[in-house]
Amino acid sequence: MNSTKRTTPADRSRALGRLRALTVGTALAGMAAVGAFGTLAAASYSGHTSDPAADVGTTTTISSSSTTNSTTAAATPTPTATIRPATTNATTTTGGGQVSTGGS
Repeated sequence: MNSTKRTTPADRSRALGRLRALTVGTALAGMAAVGAFGTLAAASYSGHTSDPAADVGTTTTISSSSTTNSTTAAATPTPTATIRPATTNATTTTGGGQVSTGGS
């Protein structure tokens, strides 16, 4: 039967040092990758060139006497949120119950 050599405190200390270096290196590489990706995304995306609200009511008219298209932007009203009353009354129950999320 083969017996394994017991690890010494120095061996454990070196192993923890390697693990810490690997963890710190991975964290720094991840932060650098996020920064590089963010910089690339910011440099390659120029944003919107027109007001998207002006494009909401766009209509195209084609004249039968010519082949030109004309585009007009129509102003649309801004929707307003309305609060509706509840359709049912709240009920109170007593006693024990169990809620299940479907997990096994």
